[in-house]
Amino acid sequence: MQNDPIANDDTKKEMLAFEEYLKEKGLKITNQRLLVAQKIFSSHNHFTAEGLLDELKDNKDRISKATIYRILAIMVEAGLLEEHDFGKDYKYYEHIIGHEHHDHIICMQCGRIVEFIDERIEELQNKAASENGFTITGHSLNIFGNCLNFATCEHKIKK
Repeated sequence: MQNDPIANDDTKKEMLAFEEYLKEKGLKITNQRLLVAQKIFSSHNHFTAEGLLDELKDNKDRISKATIYRILAIMVEAGLLEEHDFGKDYKYYEHIIGHEHHDHIICMQCGRIVEFIDERIEELQNKAASENGFTITGHSLNIFGNCLNFATCEHKIKK
């Protein structure tokens, strides 16, 4: 976990929100659920279920792939995680409490994910929604492309 006190406060808020959601839904607060939540909330990267499973494999409490997927589904339903389809055969996740809304650019060669915020895009979306009689309740923008400098693209570096 990072030593950033703000990140620690956010992690505590996220853990509390998760525990409250479990109680509200009548679900057990298990060590596995808390362990997975702590791992997720202490990292500030996009992750996959498989990657999370790999990070937890050395834990004495073995957690199955099915359990990971069930916990992720609960956290998405609780509004603590966002699930993203970045054009792969699997979903990416990121936790959202304390994180400002942002959009993504994804390299189709190496899978690098860049988060960005552009107020002009937000204004255009609001204008388009208004002109068409909508109020925006949420949105997701993913831009797919390739790293400009293919020689330094992480895809090439990994090989």
